[in-house]
Amino acid sequence: MTAEPPPAGRAGRAEQAGRAEQADRADLRKDAAPDGPDAPDGPDPAEDTARPAAPSWIRELDMALTVYPQVLLTGNVRDQYLLPDDHAAGRSGTLAPYSLAGVIESICAARGYGAIAFVDQVNDRIALLRLSATAEQIPAVIREFFERDERWRRGGGAAPGDSGRGGADEDGDEPELLDRLRDAMVGVVQHPGPPIALVVPYAGRLGSPQAPVDGEAARLFAAAEELGHTARPVQGASTVTPYNTVFWVVERQEELPREFAVGSRAVRVINVPQPPHDQRLAAARHVVGGLARYQAATGGPALTEDETAAAAKALADSSHGMGSSEVMAIGRMALDRSLPVQRLDEAARLYRIGVLDNPWATAALRERIADGEEFLNGKVIGQPHAVRRTLEIFMRSAAGLNGAQASSSPSRPRGTLFLSGPTGVGKTELAKGVAEMILGKDARPIRFDMSEFAEEHARDRLIGAPPGFVGHDAGGELTNAVRANPMSVLLFDEIDKANPRLFDLFLQILEDGRLTDGRGATVYFTECVLIFTSNLGVAATVLGDPPGGGDPGSEAADAGASGSSATRAAGRQLGRHDDPVMVRHALREAFDLFFNETIKRPELRNRFGDNFIPMDFMQEKWVPQILDKAIASVAARVQEVHGAALTLAEDAWEVLRVEATRRLDHGGRGILTAVESALVNPLAKEVFRNPPRRGERIEVVAVEGDGDGEGYRLEVERWPG
Repeated sequence: MTAEPPPAGRAGRAEQAGRAEQADRADLRKDAAPDGPDAPDGPDPAEDTARPAAPSWIRELDMALTVYPQVLLTGNVRDQYLLPDDHAAGRSGTLAPYSLAGVIESICAARGYGAIAFVDQVNDRIALLRLSATAEQIPAVIREFFERDERWRRGGGAAPGDSGRGGADEDGDEPELLDRLRDAMVGVVQHPGPPIALVVPYAGRLGSPQAPVDGEAARLFAAAEELGHTARPVQGASTVTPYNTVFWVVERQEELPREFAVGSRAVRVINVPQPPHDQRLAAARHVVGGLARYQAATGGPALTEDETAAAAKALADSSHGMGSSEVMAIGRMALDRSLPVQRLDEAARLYRIGVLDNPWATAALRERIADGEEFLNGKVIGQPHAVRRTLEIFMRSAAGLNGAQASSSPSRPRGTLFLSGPTGVGKTELAKGVAEMILGKDARPIRFDMSEFAEEHARDRLIGAPPGFVGHDAGGELTNAVRANPMSVLLFDEIDKANPRLFDLFLQILEDGRLTDGRGATVYFTECVLIFTSNLGVAATVLGDPPGGGDPGSEAADAGASGSSATRAAGRQLGRHDDPVMVRHALREAFDLFFNETIKRPELRNRFGDNFIPMDFMQEKWVPQILDKAIASVAARVQEVHGAALTLAEDAWEVLRVEATRRLDHGGRGILTAVESALVNPLAKEVFRNPPRRGERIEVVAVEGDGDGEGYRLEVERWPG
């Protein structure tokens, strides 16, 4: 038999015995379709006249009933599934949302099952849903449980947890429900007919995946395995009859207790996948159709068919990785936030990350990006080319065009930068400046030193250990950080030192904007900025002498360095005297070589696209500006701590400039080191021996020494305030 999509009204239309049993059914069949104006009837029949084929997992489930006595359903089992509703009066093409219980009910009813028993762990009972069976055709043990529960619900008799055998075992430490479940399973599987189904919706909660179970739990799973091998199809008039089926339901297979016989031939494992684009599109049409009618009925503008179709497609695109129930929840959120149909993509963003304020849509951020060249050049001196390239990327994000060329992946991060260049040229400072420009004055990037993630198990530090391993409950450093701050600037420093396995994670983040942590929860990176830094290619060797001479340190060759075919020959190392265009080209070649050959991830290189930003060697012309900034920082600290004003005479400043230039091969960090050696260290001795008074003025008249031997000494003059 080929399963048709189960109609919403077909299952369980047989007479129900008593109001309580009908209430049970209502509880179990509750679908996620909301009430009120945000619960649309679905699109007009003209929009959905073709009867869609049932999803493959539903057809597989129907097939399994005559072949397997037990079925394990995993994956997207808590979703809602949009399927045709044959009982919508006059509207045969209307879709209705189904829970998994509703799908099971419909298929079992079509197969002639007499009843379905559900394990209700909330109320500690076995609930019964009668389909076609009379009371006498229900297994005696199920009927006994049901009648006792009914007496308790009506105010008489023992509570569901109290069995006629005295409830729990003698030790009193076993869950009574497990004992009842074992009895129910035996009664169902051995029932002669009509076929009966038993559904265990939260099978992963019956034991631990990390430690062996014992007592009644162990007996339950031992009985389940044996019953799976001894079960036989029920007797019936038809040629092929189903089994009395036990349905186990769990989101992730690894959550099952160790004793569950998942590898048994008697158990059919069926994965319920996340809905693909066409199913999300059907759910989006369902939502948009209702919202459009509500919008028109409440005085809003009526939408044309093209506008409705465009809104549905935008919602389906923006809900990548979500279930159908989440698509419908987005519709409710849009209604709650009074968002028009045309802005459902914004409702999807709110649903994903829960951030109500979107700085990317504000005029303030646009203004900061427009003025960003001056701001970032003040933060990162000597890198005008890198600053311009960075701002181009964020202009694209602020304009809403990030990832526009990839219509299938609209949920990529807001911005991605790969900064490559020599040490000390401002890669980290540029990341700090970007965070401040986008998120505000006090914002800082969340930094991960990737040299700490060189081991293979370091992946677990980022996303969390899998179930059964130490640290599983703690989560991952990366996923926890983004979950706590959905709008973040993430800095992955020295990315080339990370273990190659970690790059698979970055591939998923850059492409889909999401990541699943060790606990199975999805974390979204759609509002994040990712910045990667590296000094790949700096150690490459080039032919010829450095233009204009240069320092010996910048001329040393590195025979073991890697590079492109143009840079592998013996020669000298790249240095600050080389032409910037040649340096950028060498850095780009090293970038390509690393992803293509070293870690063999060309697809990840492609995800970075044009976001590779080379940073130049620090040039001597930038020394005075960086030096003045460093001296101003020292003076500000003296003023803050001691209340004294610090100034430098021209001669002292010139000594610092010469020393900074001498260390320029170390980039801006070399300049700061020169200031620390020649100014901060001797100044600290002076201040320690002769603490200044508040309001006092201190002038450094001269800097003496050469940094070797005894180090530098200061000649200072002081005036009281």
